Amino acid sequence: MLRLACSDGLSVGLDVYRPGGERPLPLTLIGHGFKGFRRWGMFPFLAERLAASGRVVASVDYALNGTAAGSEDEFTRLDLFERQTVTRHAADLAQAMDELLGAPFAEEYGVDTTAGAALVAHSMGALAAVPLAGDDPRVCALATLNGVASPVRVSAEQRAELAAHGRYHVHNGRTGQQMPLGRDWLADLEALDLPAAAARVSAPALVIVGGADTVVDPEQGRKLAEWLPESRLEIVAGADHVFGARHPWAGWTPQLERAALLLDAFLPRLSA
Repeated sequence: MLRLACSDGLSVGLDVYRPGGERPLPLTLIGHGFKGFRRWGMFPFLAERLAASGRVVASVDYALNGTAAGSEDEFTRLDLFERQTVTRHAADLAQAMDELLGAPFAEEYGVDTTAGAALVAHSMGALAAVPLAGDDPRVCALATLNGVASPVRVSAEQRAELAAHGRYHVHNGRTGQQMPLGRDWLADLEALDLPAAAARVSAPALVIVGGADTVVDPEQGRKLAEWLPESRLEIVAGADHVFGARHPWAGWTPQLERAALLLDAFLPRLSA
């Protein structure tokens, strides 16, 4: 585990995976989605599998995702969750890329600093990864897993709560928590021009969509694929929003196996 200090006193948490050997390997960063964290269900196992093929893979916790050091799989800091924005999530991914491609971590983890970095983003993580890929030439590949293309989903009741109290709440069905979001969250989403950001992405992109996703309409993945200039769309039949994975981890599913296979074939890795 690695924690990167941010300028505002917060930190970005990382789990870094790599296979044995001494040759420098290309870097892949994994960004989770909304109400997620780097150790949720499938992410450690997906990272481990992708690393085994010849990569350094870092699974990232955004600084404002609501978890904290020592409780990385629980939302113990709802005060931080309330302050999150997708722009900050993108900055956290950029910081992770900066530090893993630089000294001393590139040498410590055996990262090929000439290869740039690939991004893998789940769900709302795409709202951070796509703009970063469009703005940072070091991003050499972009993959989304049930990525969001229509970011603003706020009910009239939530907007009324925001107007009255400066925050509104979303329910976490897994934990039962009512999780607050501040004005900056909605303002940041409404300011995001995702089609324009996607149009700036020059790196190859892989858009993986679960054909049975009821959280993010598969049509959103099709939109992402249309907006990204060098993209390929892959639909995994029967896959839900998390490709059948569960938290705590309950094992690989055929749908997650398929998504992992697609990612492994697409992302840069050490050639034999």
